[in-house]
Amino acid sequence: MEGCGLNCIKYLLFAFNLIFWLAGIGLMAVGIYVIVQTGISNITELLKISTVLVHGGAIALIVIGVITMIVGFLGCCGAIKENRCLLGSFFFCLLLLLCAEIGIGVYYAVKKDQFYDLVDKAMDSLAKTDYDSKDGAAKTLINYVQNNLECCGMNSTTNWNPQPSSCSCSTSVSHCVNGRWNRPCNAQVRAFLMRSSTIIAGVGIGIGVVMLIGMILSCCLIRGKGEFGSSQMV
Repeated sequence: MEGCGLNCIKYLLFAFNLIFWLAGIGLMAVGIYVIVQTGISNITELLKISTVLVHGGAIALIVIGVITMIVGFLGCCGAIKENRCLLGSFFFCLLLLLCAEIGIGVYYAVKKDQFYDLVDKAMDSLAKTDYDSKDGAAKTLINYVQNNLECCGMNSTTNWNPQPSSCSCSTSVSHCVNGRWNRPCNAQVRAFLMRSSTIIAGVGIGIGVVMLIGMILSCCLIRGKGEFGSSQMV
């Protein structure tokens, strides 16, 4: 019965590590998405916000994703071979990753209001100069934001005079009035960034839960293997 129980835990842990390995790929994918996604890059450039703040977190996700994949692979080996040393190392690595993830979450919670305040101030600064006075790159970025976020102006729909073509609309939605977007972009930019951070936070929470389950299973297998091995020696 004990051997059957250990085998059950072993294969559960193997299945967990397979999921964990896939989760590492997910973390890498999210980090790469943040770096290469045109919308995020354009908005941070438009607002004159250093991309270090955004890309730093993305690079951290990629690094954690790679480490997660390696740890998941080691966990699979430890589970199949029932090697207590590998399982102990696996548990310790999971603990370090979980602490790192909690640290990133705390940092985000502390800094998010400061980041969004910076976004609002940058939008207000952009609104001080008229659209026609901006260079070609700035116009391209503004048009991209207005077309994709369905808005016109930075902090008011009256920022641009005359309004660029990106303020025009032809869809039957409540914020398209008389062929023009009737909402400014500051709230939409904030909402876009919040949605992006929510996706990242959701993935992080899911990974954290998976890590905790893996730590519990590895402890059970280490303890069960030790007890089962001792009983065989008696």
